[in-house]
Amino acid sequence: MRGHMIAATAALALSACATSSEPAASGDMADPLEGFNRTMFDVNNALDAAILKPAADGYRAVTNKPVRGGVSNFLSNLGQPVVLINTVLQGKPGPAFDTASRFMLNTTVGVLGVFDPATGIGVPKHSEDFGQTLAVWGVPSGPYIVIPGLGPSTLRDSVGSGVDGFVDPLNYGQGDTYVASRAVVGVTGVVSLRERLDPAIEALNAQPEPYVALRRNYAQQREAAIRDGKFEDDPFKDL
Repeated sequence: MRGHMIAATAALALSACATSSEPAASGDMADPLEGFNRTMFDVNNALDAAILKPAADGYRAVTNKPVRGGVSNFLSNLGQPVVLINTVLQGKPGPAFDTASRFMLNTTVGVLGVFDPATGIGVPKHSEDFGQTLAVWGVPSGPYIVIPGLGPSTLRDSVGSGVDGFVDPLNYGQGDTYVASRAVVGVTGVVSLRERLDPAIEALNAQPEPYVALRRNYAQQREAAIRDGKFEDDPFKDL
């Protein structure tokens, strides 16, 4: 779930609107909340150093690459129903068929997605979310936002994430056991993602201005994703 600190940061966000009103550079995006966003960027870096980085290092220490790959495949497969919904909403029958085929094949033959036979037989993998769907429908991105605990986004993508969570059929299970299982999957997903992103995060932090580098990268990669996942060659693209 997205964390919000509205009461504590409202004044900072309002003042930031007045401190950064320049138009976005080429390949960048508007950042009228830059003062607030930089503060949240620092908060997220502190949380990463204190919690996520040690957890990711521990995860890497007690698992091997095949196990981590299986976990990543399983988590990716869980997200395919939302990808399917968005390919349909974007009017893309080919990617919708690919996604449905991947999900059925990997869930059955791939043992709940732990293995990825769909890729082995050449079924393309697509990544669509409701933020991209809104963009395809012509909704502007709105301002850049750094969300506490989650990282870079825009107003459009923040709304899109909320809708994705609402339509995700996996969020409607019942019972304490199911809720606990979803919590375990969620935590595992965060740790697994952080472990995979470790080289990209180190490269990002080595930049002269990591905040600006991440903002520009986010703008470029979201724009590329809207163009059907045609990502540019960028070491930070997964961020």
